[in-house]
Amino acid sequence: MILGITGGIGAGKSTVLNILREKYQFVIFETDAIAKEIMEPNKQAFHRIVASFGETILNRDGAIDRRKLADIVFRDKDKLRELNQIVHPAVIKEVSDKIEGWKAEGKDRFVIESALLIDSGCYKICDKVWFIDTETDVRRERLKSSRNMTDRQIDDVIKNQLKKEDCMSYVDDVIDNSGDIAFTEQQMEKILFISYAL
Repeated sequence: MILGITGGIGAGKSTVLNILREKYQFVIFETDAIAKEIMEPNKQAFHRIVASFGETILNRDGAIDRRKLADIVFRDKDKLRELNQIVHPAVIKEVSDKIEGWKAEGKDRFVIESALLIDSGCYKICDKVWFIDTETDVRRERLKSSRNMTDRQIDDVIKNQLKKEDCMSYVDDVIDNSGDIAFTEQQMEKILFISYAL
């Protein structure tokens, strides 16, 4: 089973991932980490990104300076689209390859976590998709306390992410993560055992 997890910033996706990993032995793939991995020198996306954006995005040791790259793409939607067209398919391929490797070792429960699960098309390789939903006020408090983000920073991120209503046609289940961990676990257990018969 491949489970896709998505939701807005501050929704508490990490909490859900930890439960799936520790309680249900899912193998976790976080697409942000994989995107960083494939952008390293001589990895599959590195040369295409440098060819598209130029060597000015490299730092002194020849690696991609993600801050410089971000400065370019977040000022220019066409450049962001260009980067996504390189990175998203490469991430999907890398995740698919890793899953096949784990299957060969006998694993059969996988989670792909991505804020861009829908946008990137990664949901297409998932058997089920969960949207982690959390009240906006709760998300804001979490982001202020855990990441020291300002209201303006939070607004900037939220306005660039897909809204819950935009995701619903792709989503199989919604987990309300506004309460305590026990409440979240209760919902997850019901879905995994009753709906999915795990």
